[in-house]
Order: sequence, then structure tokens, then C-alpha cells
Amino acid sequence: MRATLLLASTILAAAFSTSDAVAQVAVAEIRAQLFLERSGRLSENLVGSGKALRNTVTGEGEAGEPADAVLVTLVFTGAKNTKSSDRIARDLASVTVKQKTKTGEKIALSRVYGGFLFGESGRIHKAFLLDNATCAPLDIEVKVGKSSKAARIDFACGQ
Repeated sequence: MRATLLLASTILAAAFSTSDAVAQVAVAEIRAQLFLERSGRLSENLVGSGKALRNTVTGEGEAGEPADAVLVTLVFTGAKNTKSSDRIARDLASVTVKQKTKTGEKIALSRVYGGFLFGESGRIHKAFLLDNATCAPLDIEVKVGKSSKAARIDFACGQ
């Protein structure tokens, strides 16, 4: 009887520690890179770079070649060799990208990611492409559970 109780409590403890590990999904990083249209390469990370991002669509500024699309990569961390839920709200990552235009603010993207399959590194990457996105500032916000990150990219066009 005592051995059975010990075995049962060990199994319960393992089950609860696994669910706690799954709940520890966090946003680690936001990266944004221009898709350079002539060379087909990606620029360096724009988040926090302080680079000149004026008239990027025509090739002015740091890019040196036309670029109107932005590849955004999100990095998430979690317990090694686990899978997060794709149904429990605390494990779902919500992503919102807003762009300020002359007519006001618009939502350029709203997406939810779930079911993260973490490997040995405990990291996973998700990415999306924003087309026609380099003439007005972009605000990227990512939330999962109690973790959140935000990034602003100050694109501008005009004389």
C-alpha cells in the first residue's frame, strides 16, 4: 500500500512538473529584416539598429537597394523537448503588427501561434512576411502567457 501511494505521488508530481514546464513559453526576441529586391538577400536585423529607413522602397538609406517587404522572425523559449498546447490560452502567442499611416492606424497583421514543439535547445522560431510595409512605422507586439515583447521600426517615405 505504501509503495503504491509513493508510486502514485511520484507520477502525479511528474505530471504537474511537465504541465508547469509547458506553461513556461516565453517571447525571447523579435527580429525584422528587409527583403532586398535586387540581390534577394535579407538585411541585418532592423530592431534596435538605429539605421536610416527613409524611402527604403526606392533603395535610399542604409539598404542601398529597393525593399518593400519585411521578414519578421519571432523567437520563443520553452522547456526542452516539450510541446506546448495549441488550445490553452496561456500557451498561445498572439502577434499584432500595427502601422501608422496618414489616415490613421491600421492592423497589418494579427496572428496566433500555438503548439510549439521545442527541441534540445528549448527555442523555436516563427516567421511571417509583411509586403508593402516600408513607408510607415511598424509596431510589432508579441504576447504569450505573462511574457511580452514589442518592437518599433521607423519606416518613412517622402521628400
